[in-house]
Amino acid sequence: MSNKLTIIQPDDWHVHFREGEMLKAIANIPSKFNKRCIAMPNTNIPITNSEQVLKYRGQIYENVLNDNFEVLIPCYLNENINLKDFKHALINNFFIGGKLYPIDVTNNSSFGISKIENIFPLLEILEEEKKILLIHGEKTADEVKIFDREKYFIDQDLKIITNKFKNLKIVLEHVSSAYGVDCVKSNKNMAGTITPHHMLLTKKDLFNNDLLDPFHFCMPVVKDEKDLVALRDAACKDNNNFFVGTDSAPHHINDKKPNFSTKPGIFSSFCSIELYAKIFEEEKSINSLEKFLSINGPNFYNLPLNKNLINLEKIEWTVPEFLEYNSIKVKNFYGNKKINWKVTGLKV
Repeated sequence: MSNKLTIIQPDDWHVHFREGEMLKAIANIPSKFNKRCIAMPNTNIPITNSEQVLKYRGQIYENVLNDNFEVLIPCYLNENINLKDFKHALINNFFIGGKLYPIDVTNNSSFGISKIENIFPLLEILEEEKKILLIHGEKTADEVKIFDREKYFIDQDLKIITNKFKNLKIVLEHVSSAYGVDCVKSNKNMAGTITPHHMLLTKKDLFNNDLLDPFHFCMPVVKDEKDLVALRDAACKDNNNFFVGTDSAPHHINDKKPNFSTKPGIFSSFCSIELYAKIFEEEKSINSLEKFLSINGPNFYNLPLNKNLINLEKIEWTVPEFLEYNSIKVKNFYGNKKINWKVTGLKV
């Protein structure tokens, strides 16, 4: 196998850029080699209208050095959205689509949806305008274990959506289970994103001496070995309906505590492309990497493939343990570990 690889410039279809100092600290990392990123709208005040999305998009661009970078933002769906403004923002491409957060499933989801039927008017507009519904596919209930939330959402709410809106295109984001993989494969209008950490970690990595490892804690949580295998197979070998979405989510290390009350999120942007290359090589599928990183996503979103290329080389390097910027300190996923692939440049 060659020690060099040239692929179409990738995109990242799920990134958390945050706000304020954290935005300033991390913005240039996912935007360095990706042409496009979808920036999640679960900011402290959720992004639900035209004015907010244009303001947030401007804030991201102000902190990005790459002039060719493009940020895409979905609308944070809730029951109080102005339908006229929502449709206007979709038609004018202020919003790439709509993002569904079931209530209280992750950071800043307290404004999310408690009853799917309440947003049927929004889903009707998405379907009419041929825009995409992005879903954080989990649902909570007292009787549902944290490891079963994805299955519970699929069996409950997602089934309602797919039965009523048969032409609505859906991205089930950060698929974390074999059950989720099967769901995506069985729905012709559905695609799934897969993070690097869900293909590298299992429950065994989530606990350290009976304490939660906060730097391996994310939502949805990592699961069993069989789920990891199913995700790797979906990404690397049966990957027409799956593509990159890192769900890279930075938190200051002071917000990461060794218990389930800690803030969920894994910051992988510093080495995400290289981690995907590592995984695909391990699965003897390195020739499918470009399809996953650079082709399937644009095809599903009905966007053009990127014109530029990136170069990767078989170079061993160590991921820095932390990202530090002024008062911000974030632990990099895979920090202090070696990776055997390295992005060596953008080829214009």
